[in-house]
Amino acid sequence: MNPLVLELPATRGRVDVLDELKGLAILLIVVFYHAGGVLGWADVIHGEVGVDMFVVLSGIGLALGSQAESAGRYLARRFLRIYPAYWVALTACLVAGTYLRGQHFETWDIILHYTGMHVWFGTAHAMSINDSFWFITLIVVLYAVYLPLRRFKDRPDIILFAGAALAFTCAALYLHFNEPVPFANFSLRMPGFFAGLVIGRLMKTGRLEVRPTPMLGAAFLLVLYVPYVMSFMFTSPWIGMGIMAGYAFLLRYLFSKPARAALKWLGERSLEIFLIHQPLIREYNILVLQRYFPSAGVNTTTLVIGMAVALVVTLVVSDLMHSALLRLLSLVPARPAAAAPAP
Repeated sequence: MNPLVLELPATRGRVDVLDELKGLAILLIVVFYHAGGVLGWADVIHGEVGVDMFVVLSGIGLALGSQAESAGRYLARRFLRIYPAYWVALTACLVAGTYLRGQHFETWDIILHYTGMHVWFGTAHAMSINDSFWFITLIVVLYAVYLPLRRFKDRPDIILFAGAALAFTCAALYLHFNEPVPFANFSLRMPGFFAGLVIGRLMKTGRLEVRPTPMLGAAFLLVLYVPYVMSFMFTSPWIGMGIMAGYAFLLRYLFSKPARAALKWLGERSLEIFLIHQPLIREYNILVLQRYFPSAGVNTTTLVIGMAVALVVTLVVSDLMHSALLRLLSLVPARPAAAAPAP
């Protein structure tokens, strides 16, 4: 069989719609998932789909920004993109939890969190300091897995098979160990990252050949059929991709320019917002109300006011963290310096 050839105009420069989609994703998570949870709303639109969108967009962005660089330079850029912001948020959670909420954190738990690999050690560690920090382990693992796959960037069959095999392995481990956060949760999201890599490569080059190989067949079997017959599913990223397509090809044209600019601003700071918003609108919102405004009580009105203040604080702090992160990233050149001409 001849390969399926996909073609579209190659992408040049930064793609605003991707940042807007990150902004939409963070809104779904903050407003409909976490804030709605505090107020007891029924999550009828499943705001957690924003996490799936983040994972897909991470794959697209990684493929779009790929370049000829050493493994060390690739890892340095990924490290500076993730860990400084994460460490700031983690340290703040530890200090505030200890001195404001009287929490006690085990030394081993703290060490695991600073490595970013805490989720692999079980649900108890994954959710012990901040529920949102599980995402760091997921995205760091995916970035690391992509490192040896860069040589196959024009082989979507290999890329998709690697993602399917990894997701299936996590699902099988979940069935064996019954650890939902490190295994079931990861298996749900992983296929979206590898689909994003393929989409990003198509956008970057404008042309992609999909070869009908045994690996491609195995990828579809592992992702779509095997979970169905084994009574567990890990294909939720397709829902997020549907929302992304709906926004990019339809809803975006209904949004005003200021609305798109606001989504883009949120999207550019989405990692920082994701890391710090949850404890502010939830635990510390209630703590402040109980400690400093006991006469007002904890009710829908006071919770909404507290969440509004917490979100303003989140945006201000996220903007400061994002600006500092950009300065850190500038320390690592985007590509190796050109070699000096031979004498």
